[in-house]
Amino acid sequence: MSTHKISRRTFIAGSGAVLAAHLAAACAPTAAPATEPAGAPPAAEPTAAAPAAPAAPAADGFPIAGQPLTDLPAEAGEREVQQVVYNSPLDYSAAGGEQITAFGESPMWADMVAKGELPPVEERLPVEPIVVQPEEGIGIYGGYMTVPILGETLLVSSDYSYLNTLDPLTNIAPQGETIPNVIHSWEISEDATEITLNLRKGLKWSDGEPYTADDILFWYEQTVLNKDITPTPSSTLVRAGELCQLEKVDDFTVKFTFAAPYGLFVSYLGRWGGQRGIERFCAHYLKQFHPDFVDEDAIAALMAGEGFDVWADYFAYMADNNNPDKPSLYAWLPNERPPQALQTYTRNPYYWKVDIGGNQLPYIDEIRTPRLADAEAILLKTIAGELDWPGLPGGMANLPILNQYKEEVGFRFVYGTWMPNAFCNIMFNFTHPEEARRELYNDVRFRRALSVAIDREELIKLVWKGGVFASQVAPLQGPPYHGESDLFKAYTQFDPEQANEMLDDIGLTERDGEGFRLGLDGQPLLLVISATTAWPVETPEVMELVRGYWEEVGIKATVTPEEGTLWNTRHNAGEHDLSARGAHFGGGPVHPTLNGNTFCLSGWQWAPDWALWLDSDGERGVEPPEDVKRIREIREEVLAEPDPAKQDEMIMEVFQIHMDNLWSIGLVVDDPAVSRMVVVHNRIRNVPTKLASFEYHPNVPASFFVNEA
Repeated sequence: MSTHKISRRTFIAGSGAVLAAHLAAACAPTAAPATEPAGAPPAAEPTAAAPAAPAAPAADGFPIAGQPLTDLPAEAGEREVQQVVYNSPLDYSAAGGEQITAFGESPMWADMVAKGELPPVEERLPVEPIVVQPEEGIGIYGGYMTVPILGETLLVSSDYSYLNTLDPLTNIAPQGETIPNVIHSWEISEDATEITLNLRKGLKWSDGEPYTADDILFWYEQTVLNKDITPTPSSTLVRAGELCQLEKVDDFTVKFTFAAPYGLFVSYLGRWGGQRGIERFCAHYLKQFHPDFVDEDAIAALMAGEGFDVWADYFAYMADNNNPDKPSLYAWLPNERPPQALQTYTRNPYYWKVDIGGNQLPYIDEIRTPRLADAEAILLKTIAGELDWPGLPGGMANLPILNQYKEEVGFRFVYGTWMPNAFCNIMFNFTHPEEARRELYNDVRFRRALSVAIDREELIKLVWKGGVFASQVAPLQGPPYHGESDLFKAYTQFDPEQANEMLDDIGLTERDGEGFRLGLDGQPLLLVISATTAWPVETPEVMELVRGYWEEVGIKATVTPEEGTLWNTRHNAGEHDLSARGAHFGGGPVHPTLNGNTFCLSGWQWAPDWALWLDSDGERGVEPPEDVKRIREIREEVLAEPDPAKQDEMIMEVFQIHMDNLWSIGLVVDDPAVSRMVVVHNRIRNVPTKLASFEYHPNVPASFFVNEA
């Protein structure tokens, strides 16, 4: 972990000593809270626990969730994640919490209940609501949170989408495991081909109608099986070349059946790149726009009214999360169709999560998302104290100015989580038409020699000025894959003497008049590195430095910058000699089995022709080495394995194979905690000091609150 700590300190040094200290503090490993996690389902369905009393009753009888906090919020990484998610009040109590004996609600809803305009909170919640132990404590009802929309092209704020619309069937717990979310529990058959989902009884759409198996069945039969909406079903719904089958067992139970074992499917229901979004298809609303239920002439009239010519486009418009008329399961509901100068969202009266006092979430009444022209405008609004969740306006380059204003304005930095960015990794054309080059590039000794010939520490000082650390392409740091470990430091030491010895051992001993090594065929050897100008933009600059390091060990190279689209086209067509671009290896929100580079899937950057051979069962592409075939075999084993710990063991075998073969040369990886860091105004509390970009883990934003009396 020492390298990890140094990299964060080095990066932040120019941004101010105060921020540097906070960022360095987060490098220590984080232990999960010593509580029993809410995981997969109990053997028998528990009876609903009696609900819990809020902190204190107000004079008018409405519950008060909490009191304003007087201390300053913790800075980035200063506090281990305290938030815990329990599958039911009974699970919360069994884990050592108090018994929940009553439910509370926002005064805005209590007033409507008193007027007979809304059912009591007990009737609006499911039989077993999810219970959230908040990060800092029971919050305060009311207030608004301001989250900007960047520019004119985005319909809605991407941060709003992260905060509100990621409430899938399953989710990732603060402690990292897959847990029930919209569904209450699941069962996996012994052969892992049948996955039964048990819905959360009493769960309701925002209009008060029940959420049932019919809603999931509608998603499958009316969208997945409809060729106009889904010409090609997602590969995550396919096993052994066959689309899954879905059947309704009863009103609160559905069963997926696959042609091959698929123990990982439950995790995919809540994963980036998996099957998030099933929960947004409200059958009783969307049926009125679907020809399976309504006369096509009637639908045509509706389409004309909205200006649509293609039914699939119209249906997607009506099924979109931004449709304010469509019932939702999310914490906040849109008040108007985008795009607007100001998009607003109001709390859902039927939201199905409560805090440990039994108070219905969310605490915050409204999310406001003003549209701002550019990152500079967002930065100015941030340092004026007008935004609560502006992300990191302008990126890491603006950290110095943000740090200058943070105490005066009253905001803090919160770490992010994503799979690490590997910048400027170098790839080889393993199917090169020239036999001598093909033989050389397929010799792992050549790739290892070129790797140790690179002075990564000098690259970091010259190009990135810190903020990254030397590494091969690596997964997320920490458990379960430990991207910071020595495994991913293979052949990253700067050792030109060893590089020369390796190159000599290969047989590259003959040199030309300038001292450059000749190829295996005795001909001049010139490596042409095609460097993308798209991501990261510094790739050509970095490759020029790499060229210099390689020349020191007798390898002549030249660098050709290429615009991103052209680079992609030529790279995938096998027209490059060597190529350089950014890369990922998965981990965190992106399960490695969903990452093409990890499991040599279609679009594998390292060797597109090898991946094509595997994808086409040998009908196209070029047959890969046995280790590549083994990686695909392991993926099948991982998908079939229901035990997450065993899945992780298999995935580590894949990473070991990658490091042994070094099919691409990695230079540096960033620290996602810093690169995905966000700014949060101090008025917003209950935000973990470590959060995840594009994921709830480890967050339930509905538990955030405005710290004002």
